[in-house]
Amino acid sequence: MEGPSIFDLKKARAAQELLSKKVSEEHTGGAFETVCGMDVSYRGERGAGAAVVLSYPDLKILETKVVFRPVVVPYTPTFLAFREMPFFTALIRRLERRPDVFMIDGHGIYHPAFCGSASHFGVVFDVPTIGVAGGLMRLEGEVKNGGVILLKGRRVGMVLRDGKKGVYVSVGHKMKLDMAANIVRGCIRGHRKPEPLFLADSISRGAIRGDVHGE
Repeated sequence: MEGPSIFDLKKARAAQELLSKKVSEEHTGGAFETVCGMDVSYRGERGAGAAVVLSYPDLKILETKVVFRPVVVPYTPTFLAFREMPFFTALIRRLERRPDVFMIDGHGIYHPAFCGSASHFGVVFDVPTIGVAGGLMRLEGEVKNGGVILLKGRRVGMVLRDGKKGVYVSVGHKMKLDMAANIVRGCIRGHRKPEPLFLADSISRGAIRGDVHGE
């Protein structure tokens, strides 16, 4: 079996910087009635991606999809989108409905090139996205002002607390930061992760273990 391909970090960063110029921090659509969580789990050189579409704000499951793919890009901090985009691409193409907003397990503009996984995916498919992560990136020049994270004077993220543990919300694309935080708050159901991502994570983990089958 062939291993992961050679990954050119310089070209990848240039691509992120180009995509970052296309990120919008404004939402021009209507109300949010559906939300989709997307996550990927790995085992060796294989990965399983899951998408879960829920109604919003009552969070009833409307649709789930699972895809399996070989891993062709190694894990490299701040370049996660290149590893996961093949899964996200396959998932969005298989969804029978187009959700009003996507939650990605990762960062959006809270990123050294202002283009993490949520922004990368959002710009490529021109859809509203929110980045939700369990940890800070601790970037050079990062400043925290209350619950808001600033990078080079730009509001790039917000910390949402649930007891002592927090999640870190950032704009992906076509989204205001306060709006993104409110949507994530509305999806918290007793877990640290918002429900769309909690379910996507659970399904992808089950799939990579062999408990869940997909395409």
